[in-house]
Amino acid sequence: MSMKIPSIVIFLLMFSLAGVLFFHNLTSINADIGRHIKLGEIIWQTGTVPKVNLLSFTAPEYPFINHHWLSEVIFYKVYSLGSDWTAGLKAVMILKIIVLLVTYFLLFLTVKRRNIFSVVFAFIASIFVFSARTEARPEIFSYLIFAAYLLIIYQSSPVRSLARTKGASPADLGEATSNGINWLWFLPILQLLWVNLHIYFIIGPIVFLFFLIDKAVNSKFKYYDFIRNSKLEIQIFFLILLANLFNPNFIDGALYPLKVFNNYGYSIVENSSLFFLAKYFGHWAPQDKLFLVSLFILAGSFILGFLRHRKSRFFDLRCQYIKTRIFDLMLVAMTIVLSFKMQRNIPLYALSLWPVMARNLDLRCQVPFLQQKRYLTPLSYIAIMTILTASIYLVISGRFYNWLDSAKTFGLEVSSAAQDGTDFVKMSKIQGPVFNNFDIGSYLAWQFEGVRYPVEKVPDPFRVFVDGRPEAYPVEFFDKIYKPMQRDEKVWQEMSEKYGINYIFFAHTDMTEWADEFLTRISKDREWPMVFLNDEIVIFLKNTETNKSVIDQYQVMEESIMKTLPQVLDKLNKKDDNAFINFGNALYRFRWLNASVKVYEALIVNQPDNPYGYQGAGYAYATMNDPKTQEKAAQNLEKAIDLGFKTFNNYFTLGIIKANLGKFFEAEENVKKALEINPDNQNARQTLEVINRKIHR
Repeated sequence: MSMKIPSIVIFLLMFSLAGVLFFHNLTSINADIGRHIKLGEIIWQTGTVPKVNLLSFTAPEYPFINHHWLSEVIFYKVYSLGSDWTAGLKAVMILKIIVLLVTYFLLFLTVKRRNIFSVVFAFIASIFVFSARTEARPEIFSYLIFAAYLLIIYQSSPVRSLARTKGASPADLGEATSNGINWLWFLPILQLLWVNLHIYFIIGPIVFLFFLIDKAVNSKFKYYDFIRNSKLEIQIFFLILLANLFNPNFIDGALYPLKVFNNYGYSIVENSSLFFLAKYFGHWAPQDKLFLVSLFILAGSFILGFLRHRKSRFFDLRCQYIKTRIFDLMLVAMTIVLSFKMQRNIPLYALSLWPVMARNLDLRCQVPFLQQKRYLTPLSYIAIMTILTASIYLVISGRFYNWLDSAKTFGLEVSSAAQDGTDFVKMSKIQGPVFNNFDIGSYLAWQFEGVRYPVEKVPDPFRVFVDGRPEAYPVEFFDKIYKPMQRDEKVWQEMSEKYGINYIFFAHTDMTEWADEFLTRISKDREWPMVFLNDEIVIFLKNTETNKSVIDQYQVMEESIMKTLPQVLDKLNKKDDNAFINFGNALYRFRWLNASVKVYEALIVNQPDNPYGYQGAGYAYATMNDPKTQEKAAQNLEKAIDLGFKTFNNYFTLGIIKANLGKFFEAEENVKKALEINPDNQNARQTLEVINRKIHR
């Protein structure tokens, strides 16, 4: 037993790392979770799954296929265990942690017979790529069932037929002798659940088809006849396909993944391709860089796996190796393509990565995970433990999330910013209809209740303008109403009158171009005075006689925000840099520059190594157009650049500031650095020409 202790410690460290990565704040609180809980409540109370858009007064009868209704019921029941809204959300977060840990444990069962180095190395590659998307969403159940599929398929792999073939590793022999074929009967049951839990259910039949193809390709080996020995698998495959019909929408629900984007009038970041995001933002996001790095490592592991078999005595080495890896190759190829196509699919690749890479790297020490001490030196164990412990520290300390440029922090924190906004509306007795942006609609539908929906005992959700489901609205709604209302003042006036809009509830963290145009314009409109502002939410109230008392008491202006700013800053979580960044950005957008500077400087005090504080303060000072503030602007931008924000905008803006200060040589240097990043920018080229003329006068 003592020989297993180091391996047990490593196992515990691995899952401790997974646990701390899953144990983070609820960064998506304003997105989907509220809507899931609300719809789960409606489904539970009525015993039916709504087939129209219940949440919006702009598309109240628009047909909607709910492909994750069962997840919503689960979320609602778990949320109901809490004593209040924060406790309920934390219960959901704990459920998420448990589901994801079980997911990775199932994957561990697929690799437990591999050598310890390959298991740990592949695990680290997998878990850090996976960690970019670990929120409480219906997809967590897809991850769990996907991992169960992989476990059952690997235990039932055609490699069993190669057990007596020279060159098969002891780990493969372990798989081959496992009596896992009967577990295939569980797949149709899992598929029955999956089709009602999340739209990824279509992955199940595809993965099983890969399994059948793998078995067919290997049918030429001795004592192996695909047609004769695959009747059971073929029956199970048809049962898996049949299970997809057992959903509230029957054939339409089964085919929904193939046509969901036929009516999808609003682009979402997570549904965008990696190449589009890199082009749009001008760089690859850190989480996407992790994905790309893992691809190169995976490719290298396949090469190592191929080299391992060079010494084997297969009659056709190269062909044999490829044949025995058909399932793995198709699995990673599919998940890689899906990941490049949509950022949200990267976790599927990450889950596939662990068992595939572990098998590739299983080179010499082919001994089960918990029985390897005698084959490794104590120093090897210490090195592995050190790497895992350091990784845990990087996550808990927040350094990993800072590098990832993520809003996550270690701990089960739940932001109250949106809740404060809804509490204000309730306290002030502000009545709808409301105009809200796409991002916050699901939260509002959860927090407010209006008249009852005309079905017995169903609490009607508060009707919002729009929520976070593009597929629940006609494409024309986004193209001709939602976006134009924000971009065109005439359309705003027309549509706000048509719908009788009384107040605006907006998440100012919305970074779309139309949101920026709208907030900049509406903040200056006297007909829509601002009555509430915090680090995430801004509320504007229509200037009517009915609303006069609320406006007189709560109107937010630059003078009033400067008075209340210390109290607002004290309420923000000092560890949550995004709260300060969002608040500072909102104040900057409204051109309340002095207040914006105060927020960024508070961030600098709390986190002196965070470049966002210096960058934000630099731009706020620069926008003041005061010679006294230009030097401060330059100092802050220089600090932001020193801390790693070496962007085109920072260099270019710093160059202009230096030119305004008469420091033309420094201005020239910074504009040249900007052009190195974006050599085709005409503004920078023209600015450089002007600076050069001033230098050579």
